[in-house]
Amino acid sequence: MDLNNVESPFLFDDLGDELLPLPSLSCIDNCFVPQFPSILENNNNSTVSPTLKNSRRKKPVPANTSDDKDDENNSNEHKKKKIMHRDVERQRRQEMSSLYSTLRSLLPIEYLKGKRSICDHMHETVKYIRYMQSKIQELCDKRDELKKLQSNNQNPGMVETETLQSTKRDKVVVRARDGSGGIQVILDTPTQHRLTLSNILEALIDQGFEILSCSSNKLNDRFLHTIESQPAVFTDTNSPLIDISDLQYMLANLEYCPLD
Repeated sequence: MDLNNVESPFLFDDLGDELLPLPSLSCIDNCFVPQFPSILENNNNSTVSPTLKNSRRKKPVPANTSDDKDDENNSNEHKKKKIMHRDVERQRRQEMSSLYSTLRSLLPIEYLKGKRSICDHMHETVKYIRYMQSKIQELCDKRDELKKLQSNNQNPGMVETETLQSTKRDKVVVRARDGSGGIQVILDTPTQHRLTLSNILEALIDQGFEILSCSSNKLNDRFLHTIESQPAVFTDTNSPLIDISDLQYMLANLEYCPLD
């Protein structure tokens, strides 16, 4: 296709005078082309001053000093509490060890034989304490009995005593019957005790007394025996040949002074 023969729809002949003259390429180059520094200049200017670098760096955010101090104080306080607790526990263990050694020294050797643990020693200690309590109660009963004997020696008309060395007590009451010269013996004894009525009767007969009557009653777990007797031989004053205080002492201790 021949482009020279193509007609343009626009009429350029009339507008030719009105169009502005185009500037030359040299002018365009001088006006619009930016002047960039050369590579060599960029390389020479690449060394930036240290102050500029430092100014561009981000400064670190300062830490919260108050929180650090609180944490440090809390840790120090916790350490102090642990040290105090350790000291208190050490002192407690030392005191317990000292008390345990003292306790072992107070126990008889038979309570410690074959016992190795502290728990076994505690059980044996409880047994020993109960045993000592029973012994103390027994000694108190003996003391009261001796006091009664001493006071009854001043009043031979009525003598009351208890047998020695008995967990279940036997009570013996000896009364002098006025006018007749006889005596009344009352025996209050548990049902399971070895001080029997036959022993009392045999002792009275051996001492020269004649048995007039004997009655027995059971009250709960105890026997109450009442013996009426009089001396087989009288003196001129119609008084028995034996002193009542001696008789009551003998009857109260028949277990330990057996008859021949």
